[in-house]
Amino acid sequence: MQGLKKVSLRIAVVTADGKAPEPKRLEFLKPIFKADDTLVPSSAKGLSTGKFDAGLFLGVCGSTPVSETAARVKLPVMAVEPYMGFHPYHAAFYRDLEARKGIILPALNPEEIADSIQAVRARKSLAGTKLLVVDMHTNDFRAKEVRAFTKGCRKHLGVEIIRRPASEMKSMASKYSDAQADKILDGWYKSVLEGSGEMNEKYMRQVAKLYLAERALLDETKALGITVEDIGAFLLSKPSEVMPNITYGPLVCEGFLAAEEGDIEVLASELLLMAGLGTAATMSNIYLGFRNRFRDLGDHTKYVPEMELEDVRQSMSDNHVTAAHFSASGVLPPSMMEEKRYKVMETLPAWPGQGMIMSTPKLGQVILARLTADASGIHTVPGEADTRLKGNQYGWYRGSWYIRIPSVMDFIGRCLYQHYAICPENRRFGVLQILTKNLLGLAER
Repeated sequence: MQGLKKVSLRIAVVTADGKAPEPKRLEFLKPIFKADDTLVPSSAKGLSTGKFDAGLFLGVCGSTPVSETAARVKLPVMAVEPYMGFHPYHAAFYRDLEARKGIILPALNPEEIADSIQAVRARKSLAGTKLLVVDMHTNDFRAKEVRAFTKGCRKHLGVEIIRRPASEMKSMASKYSDAQADKILDGWYKSVLEGSGEMNEKYMRQVAKLYLAERALLDETKALGITVEDIGAFLLSKPSEVMPNITYGPLVCEGFLAAEEGDIEVLASELLLMAGLGTAATMSNIYLGFRNRFRDLGDHTKYVPEMELEDVRQSMSDNHVTAAHFSASGVLPPSMMEEKRYKVMETLPAWPGQGMIMSTPKLGQVILARLTADASGIHTVPGEADTRLKGNQYGWYRGSWYIRIPSVMDFIGRCLYQHYAICPENRRFGVLQILTKNLLGLAER
């Protein structure tokens, strides 16, 4: 299985007077760290080495000259008492750090301290991670967007974006034999897919060859995730070619991140959710329509604009958004789907002859997120997936889900794009917030 790299932390522990504490004063801290983490009694001078992932300050009472050093070297720090909670003695220290633009780790109680340490670990695990975008290399405007986002990811996240041409991936796929494809399909039918479903074996062989090309690129680049410009490079080519969408199910089952449409921004958002929340995410289009009037129809072709407007009004009044992508709920990772295997479906009625995977999303608390175009900010929205919509009568939207969010009007005002990453909220939202706001300095949109 793939995943973020495992990291150990090196933590500086300093007293308010800038001296290294006696080792015995570190005992109460050990339970919140892992066995391979290192707590280093350090002096204020020692902080300047830049060899620490975070700093803990003991015995703080008011402002201290050591805060200047911590702020200067951009070391994330917190004041810690033996009872593991905030004390008014810490207030002036934090205000001093804030004035110096230092990095403050929340430490209100034991749970928040644990979240801060986990966020430090998540940031370190992100450093050097690679993501792969495969596109046509013919759209100059999109190329400019990807370059700007790549620069922003390197600067703000420490993540590298690798861009490769779709023509290369197609050429690689063409070199695999039917026998190699059949071997892949046999494995999928045993554990990942419920057979070839609505697509024939010729189609599925080409899907398997595209998968082999994707895996070769992932192995070569050491990337943790991939997004392919499937519509422009495959669907809209002349003649239309088999899209790689079915491959994303097997890839996420192997621990890779995946997103459709060459959307590297949402793929990187999935990576942040994985780092902060420790769980894989899916990508979906977000809509305000397709609600009760749509659900009550026996035929999607009868869904007229007047009905859609009323559904949009309903979404605004009851604060729900509709999530659906490629006729499904998105490429759901195993932890988010009810079934143990994906079904292979045809993307009817929009794209006859093309395939996608279908699975049923689990209901419950979720987080929606998307990075800004330059990776300097992020829009995160907590919500609750509370309703599912399934049925062939819905045509393009053969599978979708409704997510209740705090305010649709607020979402409209802050929405960045039609694609958002979505993952379960597993009571670690505090870790994600500390990671994005305190450590990475991302502005909340």
